Amino acid sequence: MDTTTLYPVNTMPTSASFLAPKHDPIVSIELVLKNGFAYIVDDANGAEHFLVPNTLDEVQMYLEECMPSGFTKDPNFGLGLDRTLSFITQALSEIDGIKHLRLTDEKTLEVSRSPDSKTFEMGYRLFDELRRGANRFDDKARASSRKKKQQSAYTNLLTRLDRTKFPLKLLERAPDDLAEVIGETIVDDRLSENDRAAVVSLAGATVRKSIKTQRAGLVKLHDEIELASLDELIVHMETQFAAKATEPQWQKLFEANPFILDMAFNVPVLLLQGQAHVGGKILDGSGEKIADFLFTNKLTDSIAILEIKTPGMELVSKKQYRSGVLAPSPELVGAVVQTLDQIDKLRSDIYRVKAVNPQHKLETYGVKGVVLAGLIPDAGRKRSFELYRNSVSGLSIITFDELLAKLKSLRELLTAKPA
Repeated sequence: MDTTTLYPVNTMPTSASFLAPKHDPIVSIELVLKNGFAYIVDDANGAEHFLVPNTLDEVQMYLEECMPSGFTKDPNFGLGLDRTLSFITQALSEIDGIKHLRLTDEKTLEVSRSPDSKTFEMGYRLFDELRRGANRFDDKARASSRKKKQQSAYTNLLTRLDRTKFPLKLLERAPDDLAEVIGETIVDDRLSENDRAAVVSLAGATVRKSIKTQRAGLVKLHDEIELASLDELIVHMETQFAAKATEPQWQKLFEANPFILDMAFNVPVLLLQGQAHVGGKILDGSGEKIADFLFTNKLTDSIAILEIKTPGMELVSKKQYRSGVLAPSPELVGAVVQTLDQIDKLRSDIYRVKAVNPQHKLETYGVKGVVLAGLIPDAGRKRSFELYRNSVSGLSIITFDELLAKLKSLRELLTAKPA
């Protein structure tokens, strides 16, 4: 016979499910193997052959000597899988309609369902891998528990008695310990803030050594951090639009994320001071002219001034100056003149500013000004806006939606896969 069928039952008299299926909803376990329900005996002449057990003693002998590893072999305990392998039947219980488990030598690592969908089939090789893996997990868990108990006893009994003689010891982890705990994937929404802090601290502590052997992984991590930061920033800007944020709120956002303004100036810039007093004695002291941001070009040290308004500021007057021609709004003209005035004041006072701010490299080869304000006007007024801003000398006008579009373009560039 090739098949041994077990019907495991709960033999605990005090259990509410006494004599019910032990691995509910799994009712039976089939062991399919050539000469599966048989044992070997020697003839008088020494030849071996298989016999099917016919008596109770023969059945008990078969269970003890011929059943695969991982099974309960004592009928008094209801047969079936060892308690350490209950995770297998627990997993199978997630499948609707499964009533039987079949182990067969016709499969290796494959799994399948029978045509009637009531039987789950797996190979002995896969079953053995699960069993051995479970044993390894249990052994490591016991070893880890033993170490923690030993450390607890050492710390609380010996270190408390004499810290000099018994200094505090850190728990030593075995190689691959973290890999075993974490596995191949992490479900982020199940991580606590303490978990996230530990992951970040560990990454920071090991980055210099890991770069030699895990460069590709670290580069990928760096890219993921950049993308996550960029995504968060894009959402933040869009939220600011919807909330009609004030000038101070926009200034706060750009102070926290100064790299955005690299795109505003189209060159790498270094933020020197927010709310800089460009006409005062020092950058953060009193003065007549205050710029929202003062920058220098990282490569040339040339100064740049940024004046920030809000996305809601009108850029073009609603009233036509001539047929089809619209003048810039008074608010935009005022912002442009304000910034040009700040530039002029900074130029005239630059030697004094440099003298009292020696920690900064400040040059006026070509002071650049940028006004960040409003949104691109609709089609009927866009032409007048473009004509005006391209006529302004020594200063650039950038809209908030243009800056946001640059951020989104950068994100697309970072996520684009090479052909």
